[in-house]
Amino acid sequence: MRRSSRRPLSRILWIAALPVLALPGEASPQAASERATFTQIISGTEVEVQWSRPSLRGREVIFGRQIPWGEVWTPGANRATTIRFSEDVVLSGTAVAAGTYSVWLRVLESQPWRLALHADTTLGHSAHPPIDEAVVHVAVRRGRTEDLQESLEWDLDRIRIDGAELVMHWGYDRVSMPLEVDPGIEMATAEADALPLVGDWSFDDGPSLPPDEVLARFADPPGNPTARFLEVLLAGDRPRPVRIDHDRATGLVVFVDPLLEAAEAAFYSEDGEDPVVGYGQALLPRSPGFFTVAGTLGGEVSAVDPQFAPIIEFEYDDAGRAVSFTIRGPRDEVQGTGVRAGGRP
Repeated sequence: MRRSSRRPLSRILWIAALPVLALPGEASPQAASERATFTQIISGTEVEVQWSRPSLRGREVIFGRQIPWGEVWTPGANRATTIRFSEDVVLSGTAVAAGTYSVWLRVLESQPWRLALHADTTLGHSAHPPIDEAVVHVAVRRGRTEDLQESLEWDLDRIRIDGAELVMHWGYDRVSMPLEVDPGIEMATAEADALPLVGDWSFDDGPSLPPDEVLARFADPPGNPTARFLEVLLAGDRPRPVRIDHDRATGLVVFVDPLLEAAEAAFYSEDGEDPVVGYGQALLPRSPGFFTVAGTLGGEVSAVDPQFAPIIEFEYDDAGRAVSFTIRGPRDEVQGTGVRAGGRP
């Protein structure tokens, strides 16, 4: 008996479909809530959040309706949202060990919401574990915004060298959690070590000023940000008055230089504009009598590279009171000097 040479119709249709399925650029099936990931490194600590992004799709009110008050909910969809810390951190004032956790929120109408981190990261979005089994369980701030966030968003805001704000935003609801990381450098100075520095000083930064040929290069075109900065900085007297203060709340030793702050404001602001953020400097303790000079924005340490940042060294009298200082650059070159301008603070 001869075998038929005809192929089954189903096989022909399947084979014919192969080139279509294999064509590059074809869209893959999409989920209603697509997966998203963000990763941020803060002073060597890596923070990663993975979540599915549900959208409002015309619903302006989610909490108290689709997600009832008192519900334990993963802030995402499909699978549990996860967060990973490469190093130990502090979240909302609670220590969290390095690792990966599933994230859960108990949404409450009139009380602070509760954030729970669980060791099990394989759960579905509705299979929440008991809150009392959480590795971490803390109160978090829920706020309302004027900006409508269509698809659920996780982000890090107000990033500093020692932390940031971990934020979940969906609809008009915004939950923020303070996150602290190890900045790799000491920032606070004990009051006993700071008080001998506090007071008014006379400061000369003449050694750090660029030569005339460099100034001429930065002045072209006129009115550019660097030209505005130098115009203000060079107009000041040398030596000039500065002050060193100690912020007890943060432990920061603050180097208050009104001329430099005005020059920084001129760099970041057009003529006639008020600066949006206050620029300044802080002295971070390095060893007895030695401090690293760091920049600040709005009173917070914004950036510092211990390898290249200037170092300020103080000299003390027999009573232990600082009476002079020298600022040196990374090549040990003198960038400025100061002497005590008045009596005890």
